[in-house]
Amino acid sequence: MTVQDLAVFDFDWSLIEADSDQTVMQTLCPEKWASWKTTPRKTQWTDLIDQTLVELQEEGKTKDDIEKVLQTVRLVPSALELLKTLSASNTRVLILSDANTFFIDVILRANGVRDLVSDIITNPAYIDDQGRVRVNRLLLASAPPHNCPNTCTVNICKGQELDRYVATHGPFRRIMYVGDGMNDYCPGLRLKHTDLYFVRNGKALARRMTANPEFATRVLAQVTYWKDHAVIVESLTKTTVTPSL
Repeated sequence: MTVQDLAVFDFDWSLIEADSDQTVMQTLCPEKWASWKTTPRKTQWTDLIDQTLVELQEEGKTKDDIEKVLQTVRLVPSALELLKTLSASNTRVLILSDANTFFIDVILRANGVRDLVSDIITNPAYIDDQGRVRVNRLLLASAPPHNCPNTCTVNICKGQELDRYVATHGPFRRIMYVGDGMNDYCPGLRLKHTDLYFVRNGKALARRMTANPEFATRVLAQVTYWKDHAVIVESLTKTTVTPSL
């Protein structure tokens, strides 16, 4: 059996040109969003999104209203080309995100790329007994903590999730990882010298890595900084990863 390659994408600002949580909240409850930016936050982020979704729906907003906002979100430039390239080379595609299943699924379908994504690991959304869209943490507050020493949020350690995914679906010949935020650093540490790490320019992870060489040198994989996915497509054509990745 041919050993596949694996392409892993963060979602917000890595596969889509937006923060999905911010897009929904800024559109449907701009006053709440403005207050969040000026008031210290005590509630964990996923819990806050869940609470706000409940409030919005109690105030009359519907699942359809939320979907309509999400359907306006576009992919990162050249993302469609990249996903089609990966699909043509039989590369397995995983989204590993701190967003949620409902937001991700609606956006992927609106952009016509859901069938180009193999699996999604993120915070689970559900419809409660009152018909409201809700979101749970991937790692519940009642569960044992992941105890990751890196820059992960309490509800998800992307490094541990990637380890579990590779153990279940691997081995993989090579892994490429596309990310932008600090919680994309931990999975980057799982990559080998032969893997590829694509870090978005101008975002938190790129700023930290360029400002702190010691932080950056912990990553063994080849690091490429990008502004759109055309850079990634071009990079893949120049490496020995093609045509398998």
